[in-house]
Amino acid sequence: MSTMDINNLENEDENKTPDKKQIEAEEKEIMLKNEENSEVIPELKADNDGPVKAALSGDITEQGREVKPKFIPIGAIKMPGFFMKNSDKDKSKDEDVVEKDAENEKTDDDGRIKHNRLQFLHTCPFTQFLHRPKNDPESKKAIFNIKYPKIFQKRSETNPEATLASMETLEDKLDTPNDGMENVKLEMETEEGNVATKLPLKERIRQKKFIIANKRSAENPTSDDIVVCALAMLVLLAVIVGIVIGARAGPPAERPLRLGRYMTTITTCGPVEGILDEGVYKFYNIPYALPPVGENRFTYAQPLNLSTCWNDTYKAHEPGPLCLQFLENTTIVGEEDCLTLDVVTPHVRYDSPLPVVVLIGANSLAGGISPAQPSALYARTKEVVFVRPNFRLGPFGFLALDIISNSRYPPSSGNYAISDLLAVLKWVKYNIKHFGGDAASVTLLGHRAGATLTAALTTVAKAQKLYSRVWLSSASVIFPGETLEQSQKNNEPFKQRIKCEDLECLQRISTTEILAASPDVWLGNNVGTLPVTGEFQHSWLVLDGTFLRFHAYESWNAQKEAKKSGNEKHFRPMVFGTTEHSGHSELLSKKHLNWTPEIVEKMVNDSVIGEKNLTSSVFLHFNKTYEGLVELISSVRTLCPLVSLARMRLLAPMYVVMGSGAGAGVLGSGIAGINADIEAILGTFDSEVPEQRRFMAAMQQLFYYFVWHGHLPGPETGLIAVGQDLLPLHGLPACDLLIQEDLVPRYAHID
Repeated sequence: MSTMDINNLENEDENKTPDKKQIEAEEKEIMLKNEENSEVIPELKADNDGPVKAALSGDITEQGREVKPKFIPIGAIKMPGFFMKNSDKDKSKDEDVVEKDAENEKTDDDGRIKHNRLQFLHTCPFTQFLHRPKNDPESKKAIFNIKYPKIFQKRSETNPEATLASMETLEDKLDTPNDGMENVKLEMETEEGNVATKLPLKERIRQKKFIIANKRSAENPTSDDIVVCALAMLVLLAVIVGIVIGARAGPPAERPLRLGRYMTTITTCGPVEGILDEGVYKFYNIPYALPPVGENRFTYAQPLNLSTCWNDTYKAHEPGPLCLQFLENTTIVGEEDCLTLDVVTPHVRYDSPLPVVVLIGANSLAGGISPAQPSALYARTKEVVFVRPNFRLGPFGFLALDIISNSRYPPSSGNYAISDLLAVLKWVKYNIKHFGGDAASVTLLGHRAGATLTAALTTVAKAQKLYSRVWLSSASVIFPGETLEQSQKNNEPFKQRIKCEDLECLQRISTTEILAASPDVWLGNNVGTLPVTGEFQHSWLVLDGTFLRFHAYESWNAQKEAKKSGNEKHFRPMVFGTTEHSGHSELLSKKHLNWTPEIVEKMVNDSVIGEKNLTSSVFLHFNKTYEGLVELISSVRTLCPLVSLARMRLLAPMYVVMGSGAGAGVLGSGIAGINADIEAILGTFDSEVPEQRRFMAAMQQLFYYFVWHGHLPGPETGLIAVGQDLLPLHGLPACDLLIQEDLVPRYAHID
């Protein structure tokens, strides 16, 4: 460019700002020097200069004019008009910023300037600790020293110079016309390989421009923006994880209560609403099958369908009626429409499901209210879900007649109660998860006639996958061996009394007529009497060909062989048990005000034992007292038959509740009644003395360990005496005598 051209450009100075004039004056001097040395091509500096300095050193075009590279960051152009601020004010502000930056600058050992880019962090004690030199004696007191990860360290072979770019005006091309807009050039400080903008952290984050230092001093390391941001993200992540863990700590969240008392959950037939009572949730009277009335009388249980389900929320607030049945005093209670169940659960949730205990109780298969009722206390303290179903009893639950069998194909009748229990287990499988229960951990707890029915249920192939383990208390070992045809002949007296010739007639008549037609001998219960010659025992269960196809012993023998061979796919753990004085009853104890040895000996002589001249042999093992009498009755009817079954058939463990624990303080002697074990398990046992409280604790330990783990805390087989503690029972000489003399299991009780 010639001198004349330069002079022509000076005429435009009047229209330019002072900043621009000063900049162009400096440019004129540079261009004059370049014009004088136009023949000389400057050489780029050696490797010590980075690419930024090489670019700033200039380039020679073919016209011989030097063109400097331009760096135009975002926001480098000032707009004319109201967007422009007073340049003098801007300049003064820039000078203030430079002065403040100069105050904050520090130098390292090499004399290079180090900038405090995040000044607001330098007041933090933790940051000061990180920047403390290694040779500082205070740093030796620290527990640990933190170094930045190498991944954030950018290294260069050359010796870089740390620089910052400050905002200044950019020069326009010399031939660019003045369009009224001021261009701002950024004063750049170069460094090998990177350019850093001297902006606040907030602005750098907005523009996504981060400062990365290429070299750190070992004595005084600098903190990079990326490192600080990474640490901030880690802290934030740790806080979030802590909040999540804290929110999930403690008991799982329950479903919300309505009005602070009512709890709603769902079933396959619609929502049900229970109540919060005694610290647990109680759902009463939930239907699990179609009502067995009308055309469904004397038919197998049928599941609910869409037409029979409820539309709104089912109110399960109050207990429902019992199934129609006879009590021990021949009183009739209950209703025919009774196929419902109760659920008592400590939690209504889906995480951490609890074991399920299905209570199947009846004093006899003709009826009798069982003590096997859900316990709110032990549902809460033992963390289990109780399910108590109603099922048909008496003729409504077991009547086998040819007029009923001929109405369906293949011909079959009887065992309707077993179909009820099968429907209950299916309901538990599909619904218990909505009540906080675990469908994969279901224990069947049967008591007395309920245990007999439960034992028969274990032989049904359809039920094998619906439960996990079985606990049988005082069950009968006399199971049906008669065929359907034989049972139908035995029930001919009932058909003659009812005067019906087809199933429709049986379904139309009243329930009172059906109960009145039942013979009295069907209602007998011999669990508390000594056997006599010619006694009659009615078997309610029958080999109907649909549910019960084989004798129970045959099915259990197959399970025993499967267990021995290691094939436990179809094996379910079983525990048998009873009490030492299961033959005791209030009616028997009040039969005589004073039980003398003569009275006891006479009763034994009048039984089958006396007929076989075994009275003297028996009294070698039993005392001539009321306690000895009921112990003998219990051995013949319940205890020894179960011992024979547990030893010979199933190789299953068995417990015996001893009077020394359960009977302490009862009637002035140690009497362990037939309900003692179940009452202890469910917390309804009347414990008056320390010995009884210890017995309750031992019995609960035995049962709930089995519920949670699937086996007893002791050996897998053998006899266990449950008194004030759990002790091994090495032998029962009285049972050996009764088995040898063929009194056991021949005269075992039938419920």
